[in-house]
Amino acid sequence: MNLFKRFLSPLLIPAGLLAMAALAGCGGGDQGRDPILGLPAATLSSLAVTPATATVAIGAGQQFTAIATYSDGSSQDVSAKAAWTSATPASASVNAATGLSTGIVAGGSSISAAFGGKSAAAQLTVSPATLLSIAVTPQSPVVPVAATRQLAVIATYSDNSTADVTAGSSFLAATPAFATVASNGLVTGVAFGSSVMNASFNGKTASTTVTVPAATIVSIAVTPATASVAVGAQQQFVATATYSDSSNAIITNSASWTSGSVANATVLNTGIATGITAGTSSITATAGGQSGSALLTVTAVAIPPVLNPINLGRAAPFGVLAGTSITNNSGGTTLITGDVGAPSQTTDPTQAAGFTNYKSGAILAGAMTDLQAAITDGNSRTCDVSFAGGIDLGGQTFGPGVYCYAGAISITGTLTLNGPGVYIFRTALTLDSTVNSVVALNNGATADNVSWLPVGPTTLAANSVFKGNILGQSAAITVGDNTTLLNGRVLTAAAVTLRNNQITK
Repeated sequence: MNLFKRFLSPLLIPAGLLAMAALAGCGGGDQGRDPILGLPAATLSSLAVTPATATVAIGAGQQFTAIATYSDGSSQDVSAKAAWTSATPASASVNAATGLSTGIVAGGSSISAAFGGKSAAAQLTVSPATLLSIAVTPQSPVVPVAATRQLAVIATYSDNSTADVTAGSSFLAATPAFATVASNGLVTGVAFGSSVMNASFNGKTASTTVTVPAATIVSIAVTPATASVAVGAQQQFVATATYSDSSNAIITNSASWTSGSVANATVLNTGIATGITAGTSSITATAGGQSGSALLTVTAVAIPPVLNPINLGRAAPFGVLAGTSITNNSGGTTLITGDVGAPSQTTDPTQAAGFTNYKSGAILAGAMTDLQAAITDGNSRTCDVSFAGGIDLGGQTFGPGVYCYAGAISITGTLTLNGPGVYIFRTALTLDSTVNSVVALNNGATADNVSWLPVGPTTLAANSVFKGNILGQSAAITVGDNTTLLNGRVLTAAAVTLRNNQITK
């Protein structure tokens, strides 16, 4: 037995050395490293972050890598073992465990990695957001002969923001014999058929297909039927076509306008007439072989407009009034300049000084009662224009009047209300605005005289600029992210949803 041990021991020692050498040689080329920890047995000499400089757009990411170099000349990727920090996290953030950095706002930041007592940094520059895509809205619209429809181009950027870039876009109609498109995106129906409308902006393209139905114009009504202005004053007329399929469309922007007595009044191709001298003139709109007229009287003395807006009563002090609940995003930037009322509120909206939030009591109950009375008043007014269907008011200009629609009202782009007086828009269905849409007031039109009376829910899309009072009888109102009503109110017997909104009654 002793003889066996004497011969075996010399064999075990070389075998053990060979096993250690083989084990050290394993591990994917990490020679000289601790086989358990996967780290070099040599000491850490330096740390480097790559790339040393990088540029990303807002919302985009940049992966940084931390490379450790050791005293034996070897190196290793230690990105997942390093601690990462951003010197300016407001400009660029970085995942503390992975080194993945994200651009927040335009600017720059030093992105640092720390490992084994060493540190290194790279410089990240955040450039303005890049354009990812554009979209044309609405998609697949129907535009009757001589009617118009406003297209909008919405750009989406790398930071997930959107913007209305209609004004900077170029448009082209593939088949202008059926439908044309102006440089501002206003489509006009020409003849039965369809045409693809192409839009381009900063190297991006998008399209929508416009369909012109086979119906022909059978009559044209010009409203108001009679009007009176002083010399030098203006009156907005609206031309409404009735088609062979009993549908209606506003054709103000595409009709040909004439004045029967240009010595007394002139009229632009937008339907805006101007008083020249005292007298009368017939203002006529012509399209599709049909004509309609209204009588304009021009006086030497100014005639003040007859103002008879809807009386809101005890609801007037409220900027936001909801019969059931208000849902407001926590930590948002909503500011209401006016009273707020609702029995249930997830997060109380911030209010300007001097206003009150009512959750119960006689004042809230009285406001709700007067809101219903105001809606009844608005619905009792005689319609100046009646539509059997819905309408997109975008790209249109309206004078004072009562406009009634059996279908939904939508607003794409800009709706212009022109001149002093009462504006009432009624719909038997929904009221909706698209992203970045605008309600503009010109030539003395005021928001207090503008009322919206939808039977169904109202949804104002993000970044819209809305004007006037929305009076909801029993349907919810949703105000999109960053949408403003700087001259208007949100009043309903149902629920209201807010998100980063500015509302001033």
